[in-house]
Amino acid sequence: MTNFTGIPTFGGSFLGNGHTIRGIRMKQEGSVVGFFRYVQPKAVIDNLHIEGTIQPKGTSTTVGSIAGVNGGTIQNCSFTGTVSGNEIIGGIAGLNKASSIIENCTVNGKVYGNHYIGGIAGENKGVIRQCLNHAEINAEVDHNSLGMSLDLDINSMLEKESTETATNIGGIAGTSTGVVRESVNHADVGYKKMGYNVGGIVGSQIGYL
Repeated sequence: MTNFTGIPTFGGSFLGNGHTIRGIRMKQEGSVVGFFRYVQPKAVIDNLHIEGTIQPKGTSTTVGSIAGVNGGTIQNCSFTGTVSGNEIIGGIAGLNKASSIIENCTVNGKVYGNHYIGGIAGENKGVIRQCLNHAEINAEVDHNSLGMSLDLDINSMLEKESTETATNIGGIAGTSTGVVRESVNHADVGYKKMGYNVGGIVGSQIGYL
């Protein structure tokens, strides 16, 4: 395994040509973490495959394998391994911004955290299409660090969302105000009686499915 702190920002075209980068380990402290921390508008990441462990320390508020924050296009990419953090955690990108695209991407392994956790993106404001998730999403009790009670009742579920409860967990996106289409989740999502706003495709959404 190789320690890697990530490329701070990228605004061009990255052509992976089908190559795989193996053994990436990102465990440093940080808030926005990914192979590319920020993918800028008009940037394109194409046909890049990564295997490794993305588990930053510290606040770890926006974490993904390919990108922490995607403002451009990520296409024909894949990740195999583990991605985890606190909130806005995705197998490909933590945050997929408005007018941004994640297309024809695949994730295998495990993705977990506390809030806004998705197999492809933790939070989607843009477009996710033709993506596949095979990664377990918060599927084990020890994936969640909040010390949740396993005795949630209907009253607690109807109360205002608590920062001490695992919320918004989906096989494709944790939460979406954008578009999710032609995408499939094949893995387990959520642990029994743990958290709410849990869905096979999206945990919560006011966008288009």
